[in-house]
Amino acid sequence: MTSRSGFELPKPQGLRQQGERDCNVPVFSALTGIPQDQIRAELPGAAEGKVSVEGWEVWLQKKGFKVTRHDGCPLDVLPCAHLVASVMYSKDDAHWVYRDADGDVHDPSPVSMYMPADDERMRNLSIYSIKILTLSISR
Repeated sequence: MTSRSGFELPKPQGLRQQGERDCNVPVFSALTGIPQDQIRAELPGAAEGKVSVEGWEVWLQKKGFKVTRHDGCPLDVLPCAHLVASVMYSKDDAHWVYRDADGDVHDPSPVSMYMPADDERMRNLSIYSIKILTLSISR
């Protein structure tokens, strides 16, 4: 985004989770265009972070999407949902983030709210020490 003065403003984070474990809801809403309320109604466990990767894949397929799972988090798959972590003591430490069509990464966690989505550390995912997998979709 460029201001009138020609200075390029950082791209703000575009997603916000509502609870402690529902990062997946805004991420998959952004990826699919399906409203968050609809996702919460169809997948009640999502609000508690209880939907597995396989559960998301099945739900996406039922919605008519072709789902591709990528090992790790390739930077050239756009848009997509990345499963990442800073530390990994248990599977509950994994966290979903969304990469938009511009390659910018939106992390719905309150911890990341002031980190611009287009910051190079977000774009190359270096802010996360563990890159688990990526889901992309097509019709």
